[in-house]
Amino acid sequence: DLHVAIFAFPFGTHAAPLLNITKKLASNAPTLIFSFFNTSKSNTLIFSSSKKDQVQGNKHKLGNIRVYDVWDGVPQGYVSKGNPEDEIELFMAAAPTALKAAVAEAEAETGRRVSCMVGDAFLWFVGEMAQEKGVPWVATWPGP
Repeated sequence: DLHVAIFAFPFGTHAAPLLNITKKLASNAPTLIFSFFNTSKSNTLIFSSSKKDQVQGNKHKLGNIRVYDVWDGVPQGYVSKGNPEDEIELFMAAAPTALKAAVAEAEAETGRRVSCMVGDAFLWFVGEMAQEKGVPWVATWPGP
């Protein structure tokens, strides 16, 4: 009963290639569960409207892939000053706590402990999360 957690960096072109890899892995390993963690804004961009609607309408499932929206760290009422680095900093500050909570939610929903973590190399703290859980971590550097 394996459960692979996939962590996307939600900026630039990082998330879409990681989702494509996840879809290929999931189709070749139908008994595994893949949990894909990303911000709502990024998930909206990488899923076509029909796919996103299908995911939301089916309890965040896409075959054996569960899609989770994690908090982007942007406080309520925040007004962007137009500098994209500000949103990256907010996300990076919130992500360790938000991702741990999302993993706990995914484990409870699926009834399976995460057995491997795959994440964008920008999310270095995923390595620490994997170490705490005693599971392997695969760092990725996705391209377009």
